[in-house]
Amino acid sequence: MELQYLENAIENGGRIVVLMGRQVAVDCGCLMFRDGDDAYAIEQEYGYSPDEIFSASFYNTRMDKFFRFYKEKILSNVGEPDDCIRAIKKLEDEGKVTAVVTRSIYGLTSRAGVKNVIDFHGNIYENRCPHCGKEYTMEYIRDSKGLPHCEDCGTVVRPQLTLDGEMMPNEKVTRAANELSKADTMLVLGTSMDEALTQQCINYFSGKKIILINERENFWDSRADLVYNCKPRDILPRVIFKR
Repeated sequence: MELQYLENAIENGGRIVVLMGRQVAVDCGCLMFRDGDDAYAIEQEYGYSPDEIFSASFYNTRMDKFFRFYKEKILSNVGEPDDCIRAIKKLEDEGKVTAVVTRSIYGLTSRAGVKNVIDFHGNIYENRCPHCGKEYTMEYIRDSKGLPHCEDCGTVVRPQLTLDGEMMPNEKVTRAANELSKADTMLVLGTSMDEALTQQCINYFSGKKIILINERENFWDSRADLVYNCKPRDILPRVIFKR
């Protein structure tokens, strides 16, 4: 499909909410630790599957093993914002994008300067002592020897992530619902119409148009009004930065 259609849809899209999926994070160099070969390699190395490790019960009972995995695999493969992320930032600066909703924990859009980000599962850059509330950087967690203890009270610092088995914070769901209910356009990047992020958000959207940019074709693509089966980074920057 001609890129002119995408350019026109964004230019005349009114209030746009972006749903940012896993492919965007993969293209930025982030580790998708639950996927395919990576998941198998992790289970071989650590003796537990990524789903087991990244759970509240595992964190609470095997904290040393959790942090070994967390520091060696996740915090060492955080990626960098690419032109696709910078295109989203430009659209927010222009007042077109009003919010970004994502399940990614890598904070890519926030690192690029996007202000209104709703990260359903939290992100690796928010870390807090559960006892005294002191906040810590990602680098403090990554570079700690063994468990990352609070400098003030000695409690283990907790990454502010929603682990498997934990409820997603109601505040984030409410924020996303409010943004989506006011949106005219939903721009779905790097995820399909039947995956968890889209399924969770589409019920709150009552706008005019859904734009889907995702490499993998899917039967449910037909639920979108405009579909490009390619990587978001291959076309979104071309459209946004030529304007």
